[in-house]
Amino acid sequence: MAWSMAGALSLLGLSACGGASDDDGSGTAGGGGSPSGSGGPGGAGGSGGEGGGASASCHDLPMTSALVAEGSWDASLTLAGFTGHDGLVPGVFDFARDADGALLAVGRFQYIGRRATRPLARLEGDVWRPDPRLSFDTDPPSLGAIATDGQGRIAVATHAELPSSLEEREGEIWVSDGGAFTRAGTFQGAVRRMVWFDGALWVGGLFTLDDLPSAEGLAVLDEQGWQAPPGGAVDGLGVYTLATQGNTLLVGGAFSSVGGIPAASVATYDAGGWRAYDLPGASVYALARDDAGELYAGGLFSVEGSSETGGIARWSGSSWESVGGGLANRVFRGVVSDLAVLDGALHVAGCFSWAGGPPTEAASIQAAGLARWTGQAWEALDEGASPVASGWFAPLRCGDEGPGAVWDMENQRLFADGERLFAGGFFGGKGGVPSHGVIAHEGGGWVAQGEVGQGLSGVPSALAVGGPSCAVHAVGPISHAGSLAVDRRVLRHTGIRWEPVGAPAPAGHDCDRVAVDAAGMPFLGCSRAPVNDGDHATGVVLRSTGDGWETVGDGFGEGGVAALAFDPAGALWVTGGVTQGFVARVEGDGFVRHGAFDGRVNSLAFRPGKRGGPVEAVVGGSFGSVDGVAVRGVARWSGEAWEALGPGLSGSVLAVAYAPDGSIYASTADDGSDDRLILGRWDGAAWSEVATPEPGPVPAGYAFSALLARGNYVIAAGFAWPGSGERNVFAYDGAAFRSVRGGITAISVDQVALAGNGLWFGGSIAEAGPPNGRLPTVGVAHLR
Repeated sequence: MAWSMAGALSLLGLSACGGASDDDGSGTAGGGGSPSGSGGPGGAGGSGGEGGGASASCHDLPMTSALVAEGSWDASLTLAGFTGHDGLVPGVFDFARDADGALLAVGRFQYIGRRATRPLARLEGDVWRPDPRLSFDTDPPSLGAIATDGQGRIAVATHAELPSSLEEREGEIWVSDGGAFTRAGTFQGAVRRMVWFDGALWVGGLFTLDDLPSAEGLAVLDEQGWQAPPGGAVDGLGVYTLATQGNTLLVGGAFSSVGGIPAASVATYDAGGWRAYDLPGASVYALARDDAGELYAGGLFSVEGSSETGGIARWSGSSWESVGGGLANRVFRGVVSDLAVLDGALHVAGCFSWAGGPPTEAASIQAAGLARWTGQAWEALDEGASPVASGWFAPLRCGDEGPGAVWDMENQRLFADGERLFAGGFFGGKGGVPSHGVIAHEGGGWVAQGEVGQGLSGVPSALAVGGPSCAVHAVGPISHAGSLAVDRRVLRHTGIRWEPVGAPAPAGHDCDRVAVDAAGMPFLGCSRAPVNDGDHATGVVLRSTGDGWETVGDGFGEGGVAALAFDPAGALWVTGGVTQGFVARVEGDGFVRHGAFDGRVNSLAFRPGKRGGPVEAVVGGSFGSVDGVAVRGVARWSGEAWEALGPGLSGSVLAVAYAPDGSIYASTADDGSDDRLILGRWDGAAWSEVATPEPGPVPAGYAFSALLARGNYVIAAGFAWPGSGERNVFAYDGAAFRSVRGGITAISVDQVALAGNGLWFGGSIAEAGPPNGRLPTVGVAHLR
């Protein structure tokens, strides 16, 4: 179906007269209305919008000092489960049961919902809370293992992520006898499991104790201090798992002997001494006995000569045998990270896609890293049909990439708690249920842990403002908004929650740009895969019909869409390309191109606040010329033609902004040149650097990927880490360049938009606020 201007105008009139649902511009939950304090932008007005905006009233929203210098961060944009600082994905390494029966969790996390915590949490009833006994800051700040003895003693081991070499990392073991924790030892490497057994603390991992280097990989702390295990130390890489079964200790890892006896990767210890259960060539990550006493091993190995399946084995009494055909991935064997027994079934976590054999076997079932063996058949706990995204960086290791890879696996731990099975690890959720890092399986389904906020599971690729109340909209690889499954739809924030707008984006289209008209109708900027190898993707613009999408004009063979926005006069513009760029505007029923660019056009901004006369715009990108005229990455549209802005800029231009006074701002990528501008201002005669005093012109690769100019302010968002720690988002007021309300912690902040209820930022965002007063805000941040 083709888009027509007549149809759009008809829908515009109908929608403008209709209501706006609960999107009334009143601000987010607990918020204070519009940036001007008036409760909204003053009506639907015309249409248009820089940065994907909509009406002229949205272009004219005020950006006041009350917002930029005194605004507060919205605390509602959190997730269920455990979250943390930006960078590596937060989550749970280990569980244990406290003396009072409460479940304890340790890991790499700093927040439980909205509440700050050290990396020790306890489950009281159905509520996770910070455990007050961990009253000190550990160094490093993550805990990789925990052990309790049922009598009040607790041991925890810290876990470091750096340096990259595992054996060079440093850690500490802390022990509490019911009172304050004391440091019991330090080590090099990583601890994976600890247990109290026969009154002593056993510690397993890939580590060397500083006080007892000879006890490498397995050490015992008793009343006399640190000891090697009875009979002698481990010979091999180390121990990955420790578990107790009555009066027996189960030990698994990658070793050839332990306690003075030959033992290939599996052994047990009890009052009678050591016993070997040889599993040669294996790295055993988990051991468990079922209710019948049968011993199971999980890890990185295959049995019975299989090269396609593996990960799980059962001791027959004399040798190891495969369980139900084993576990598999598409082209390699499965890997198991943990085992737990609940209701007579063996529950398995790890890195695998099929249980019961490779996908070519008729008996195999799809299972995304979580399954259970009933004794007769495999059952999936998560089929992988509804994955939950995470906005943090995940190493995506399967456990077979080297000795330390098990610490980077998505699924880390299983723990049986009554009728519930808890899963901990580094994930956004399971089975279509968002719950970051920790989740429970109960009553046949997954149950989120803790308060369900309005954060995003995933990273938005674009924000846009539009509709009668100038609401913020988002698109991108986002699986969930709060608990809402997004299903490739446009999201709109109502002031209280996210809601979907329109139908899912059509198959075969990668739609990562959005613009919204005055009536709230979304348009998508997409890339459609090329038909022939070697061709560029085709840029396509789609308009919502409510229950589907229709194409606007023809496609752009130069490449995908980079920017999509309405101008203040109500016309839709699009830019993009690859080796050749394009800028086009809707006229009639199609697009009319303006200029021929010799490189991609990344960004687009319109001059706001100007009444009458032609629309003025500025574009930036990796182009050197337009229509044969040298412009070096940035050009101004006068309403009639493209103009160079002096000599242009060195380095690819990432973002541009057009201020009401006619000043133009641009940010550039770090190309190593001496004249590169982090944030440049064109005053009509020359370019100057305004990103001072911080972050300042420094050789650190700082760059801003989103700019917004309104009123007396220019907002710059991207990656910048000054000494103050107030990171990534800054405001320039014509005289000073400062962080915005303490900054945002994120791998990168990629979008900024001014809505009727404040400033919105999008990216791989984890927190907002100054270092001594941060709060969690996931995927987006909202200053109001």
